[in-house]
Amino acid sequence: MIKTSVFKIQIVCPGCNNYHAVSGIVDTDICRNCGKHLNVNGVLIDNMFGFMDREKYVNGYLSGGIEQMGGAGAYKLEYTSMPPYCEECFAVIPEDTITAVLDSGKPYSCAACGHKMPVRKADGALKEFHPKAVGVINDSSSSDSGKAEQDKDSLLVYKCMTCGAALELNDDTKRTIQCKYCDNENYLPDALWVKLHPNREVQPLFLVMELSEHDLKASIDYFLNVTPLSIYSRHFENFIRSYFERPFLSPTFLSWLKSFVGAVNNEQINFNMDITKLQKFFYSNLKLGLSSHPVELKSTAAENGLGIPADLQLLLAADTNEAVRLALSKNTDLAKATVQKLKQDPSESVRAEVAKHKTGFFGRLFGS
Repeated sequence: MIKTSVFKIQIVCPGCNNYHAVSGIVDTDICRNCGKHLNVNGVLIDNMFGFMDREKYVNGYLSGGIEQMGGAGAYKLEYTSMPPYCEECFAVIPEDTITAVLDSGKPYSCAACGHKMPVRKADGALKEFHPKAVGVINDSSSSDSGKAEQDKDSLLVYKCMTCGAALELNDDTKRTIQCKYCDNENYLPDALWVKLHPNREVQPLFLVMELSEHDLKASIDYFLNVTPLSIYSRHFENFIRSYFERPFLSPTFLSWLKSFVGAVNNEQINFNMDITKLQKFFYSNLKLGLSSHPVELKSTAAENGLGIPADLQLLLAADTNEAVRLALSKNTDLAKATVQKLKQDPSESVRAEVAKHKTGFFGRLFGS
């Protein structure tokens, strides 16, 4: 199953102490302010996720920021889970085209506005960052398209500080340049360097992975079983909030949702993430505009959800789509009133499924 994680990354250059917008998940990059080489992959792998399991965090559907302040090694990361989109018009890139786009090796051209974004298949740096990465979209570190035109447009002439000879400068010029006439080393002033290497805005990088259902469930289990990770519960809330603002469906998301709404707190761990609270937050958002939500979303929550509020259960039991009611009838964690309502459902399939629920004395003894 395909899953995309969206990154916006900045790291602090140890040379000039300014934030540098990372152009891709690469081994090294060059600071556009001072020209120093930056150990990007070192920061991404060694620093950016701290004690947290990077792979399990990225596998989950979360949204939030992680920041390390102060000097060399400092960084800012904005992260979310959603389908890849055009950075210009925000049109979603269809999931069924992502693999073909990566296999082609050619820039992706947005069907809505024509904007092009570079693509890159998984290589050593990507695999080191995430072993199940298959590629990345909008990684400009791999793009040479239009480079010749850029070089021509950005050609500048600067006089040698010693002999006055003309020094031709372009995008590939280092911060220090040797005069070919007198061999003197010239250090380019800040104004000229910034003109050659203007600071770029922080652009989204779309990391594409191939995950299994086990990977998605293991990501949730990880947060439930590591005490310090309770602080990241807000990243679950952020994602749920953003999801209902810009909903999407995919087999990967529905698989994750199945595990999320069916997860149970580990009572043996103190101060772990309260999954029940997060599930309630999801249900409260699901309830808003319930009739307009996709059938697949409602059915997945209805069949697998634990602790679904009684009022939401009754709304799902009255849904106009039989598939939603049938999914709910398979849930063994239903209130008595919901079971009774489903037993009167006009669909024979729903009535037959809910009839399997144990009620009365046996229900109290063995559970409904």
